[in-house]
Amino acid sequence: MQMDDALSLVTNVGFPAGLCFILLRHILHTMEEKLDKLDLSLHELIQVIQDLNDNNSSSSKSSKPDE
Repeated sequence: MQMDDALSLVTNVGFPAGLCFILLRHILHTMEEKLDKLDLSLHELIQVIQDLNDNNSSSSKSSKPDE
């Protein structure tokens, strides 16, 4: 948001409402970044769990004696 946009917003809707819009935009932007990081971490965790599960499955199959 440019300074001209912020000034126009304040003059059109008033200072308290303009400040609320600016703060809401800032909060949503920071939350979006944090949610993106959380999503990436969850995908990495899922991948690690799948890899561990695959390794565990393959090692348990190879450790079983032949009948």
